[in-house]
Amino acid sequence: MFKADQPITKCSEDKLGRASFAESLARAILSYKSTECIVLGLFGSWGTGKTSLINMCLECINKAVVSYPKNEKPIVIKFNPWNYSGQQQLIVQFFNHLSSALSKHQSKRIKEIGKELISYTKAILPIEVSSINLGPISIRLKNLKQKSLEDQKNYLSQLLKNQSHKIIVIIDDIDRLNNYEIRQIFQLIKILGNLPNIIYLVAFDKNIVIKALEKEQEGSGLEYLEKIVQVPFDIPPVPKEEVYRLLFSQLDELIKDIPEEKWDQTYWGNIFHSGIKVFFNTLRDITRYLNTLRFSFPMVKEEVNPIDFIAITSFQVFLPELYYAIRDNKDLFTGANLDFGVRSEEIIEQERRRCNEILNLVPEDIKENIKKLLTYLFPKLEGIWRNTHYGSDWLGIWRRDCRICSPDVFDTYFRLTIPKGEISQREIQTILSLANDPNSFAEALLKLNEDGRIIRFLELLEDYTRDYIPEENIETIISVLMDIGDLFPEGESGFFEIDTPMRILRICYQLSQRLDTHEKRFKVFKNAMEKATRSLFTIVHEVSVQDQQHGKYHPKDTPTPEEKRTVNAEQLKVLEEIALNKIETWANDGRLKKHKKLAYILFMWRGWGGGDKVNRFVENMIESDEGLIDFITAFLTKSKSLGMKDYVYKVHWRIDIKSIEKFIEIKKIERRIRNIINSEKYAHLDERQKIALRTFIDTIDGKIKDRF
Repeated sequence: MFKADQPITKCSEDKLGRASFAESLARAILSYKSTECIVLGLFGSWGTGKTSLINMCLECINKAVVSYPKNEKPIVIKFNPWNYSGQQQLIVQFFNHLSSALSKHQSKRIKEIGKELISYTKAILPIEVSSINLGPISIRLKNLKQKSLEDQKNYLSQLLKNQSHKIIVIIDDIDRLNNYEIRQIFQLIKILGNLPNIIYLVAFDKNIVIKALEKEQEGSGLEYLEKIVQVPFDIPPVPKEEVYRLLFSQLDELIKDIPEEKWDQTYWGNIFHSGIKVFFNTLRDITRYLNTLRFSFPMVKEEVNPIDFIAITSFQVFLPELYYAIRDNKDLFTGANLDFGVRSEEIIEQERRRCNEILNLVPEDIKENIKKLLTYLFPKLEGIWRNTHYGSDWLGIWRRDCRICSPDVFDTYFRLTIPKGEISQREIQTILSLANDPNSFAEALLKLNEDGRIIRFLELLEDYTRDYIPEENIETIISVLMDIGDLFPEGESGFFEIDTPMRILRICYQLSQRLDTHEKRFKVFKNAMEKATRSLFTIVHEVSVQDQQHGKYHPKDTPTPEEKRTVNAEQLKVLEEIALNKIETWANDGRLKKHKKLAYILFMWRGWGGGDKVNRFVENMIESDEGLIDFITAFLTKSKSLGMKDYVYKVHWRIDIKSIEKFIEIKKIERRIRNIINSEKYAHLDERQKIALRTFIDTIDGKIKDRF
């Protein structure tokens, strides 16, 4: 699943068209016939594939020398000084490695060179070396016959010159060393620079090495380097198109299971070209990025927008400070410009200042790219940096598309899991797939109700009503909501909240508006209401709102345009009759008097012609103390207020005395309620019933102002 940052080992693995360069380099090395030592430099910055090129070059050399006589085949010795970084005897380790490799050769002459190299090392190095392990041969340097330095060098040179093997010494990863160690490596190359039949191929980042040499010695690092390296090779830059092609091929593999409808190709083009592409210059960039993406994306791929996740992961890998700044400033980046036209210029300027401070975490050369990318990811920024504003209509779209700019989805991008109590995209789509079967769909919603997540589901369902849900499933969804809507918790209501009944109304209206005739809508609601057995208020509420569309309650209000009304006037009368019959059925079987929305239903019952039936129902209900308590409790309402210095809402309970008087004389029930409060029965009531009775009496006594 994850790819280590490892170089390729052979030309067949080359995906960037560099095999031909490696082959040319191999030919250049093999065509060098002079016995004089030569140093070839392979220059390239980190991540440009130096080691991969060396591996391909060696493959080409090995293939080319198959036909060479045994005594002419080159001896290749690879040394990676980074493996010994931090050790005091880096140069000793190099000679140890070189001597060991030569001493293992089949040729006696080459073995002799290996031994002599040890002696020469002892003479030239200003460090104490008691022994060097050569594998099968352990030589105690103190037992070697001591010669003069000049004699040793001449003898070693003669041995090297009189044999026909080229010794190719490859030193890689020099630029990973510290400054002192880099200087050591070039010192040892200089020491052996005039020994014959040795070819050095050294690979490093030229700029890093030059700076290191300048810090460790006086003078120009470039001039020093040019004295050491006779033949420089600059790694040919990989065309950006090739880097992008490789990146795309890897991304295609990662997102192959993503449904086509969840991938907006135009949006991806904007995201990539506006900013993401600036991060990818080398293969190492791709490897680093994809390793992170391969780890995190599978954990949340069904809960996030894949394009947004690809983008935010690029920040995580290449601009971590920006990534964490976004994570820690959710309020600044998510949501829409809901208060456009209300915010003061001071607040707008403060937000702009915060955005600019975060943007300053980005390197100057890519700042404009990232700024543009951020505005694609977080449209709210358009209203801060520019004069384009997104309203609340976008919130549902962003949430449905799992965009990072949605406040409801944002945290998933950083937590790599959905919050507790949230509903996953997979679960939503699974439940919606059941909407062709009323029983299965109802069962799924009731399960959400048991889990305490139905309110959240209804909120999310609005994101799918306008186009996602197939038209043939509309009737099932409306029918199920009409049947079980009363079983759901009411939820919060207020200036900024929408309670559950209103949420159900919105869903039914949005779905029904997709049906293009009154007749189709009427048929759906008529069937749904007639089949419903478990809910009453949801039906009554729906019909009452359709009454409002026709301007029945407030003559001065402008009725809803005909084409926007759910049904026509004649069809509405039929729906009212169905609702009225449902109310009377519930009244007769005793369920109505226990309904939590009794007060609302009573008003609608009377409005639709209930008349004397309503009065008789109320009189019968309040004959018992239990019925009277339930009746009063049905008129209890709650409101909240927040003072200028308050951190927590204050709850206010109210009972509209005038509304109760429309059904019963207050004097007939006031004394009974006072007696109940003062009786032992009061202690056994539930909390809402107690509040209702106390609120009723306090309103009568003037302790609570009747605001209705």
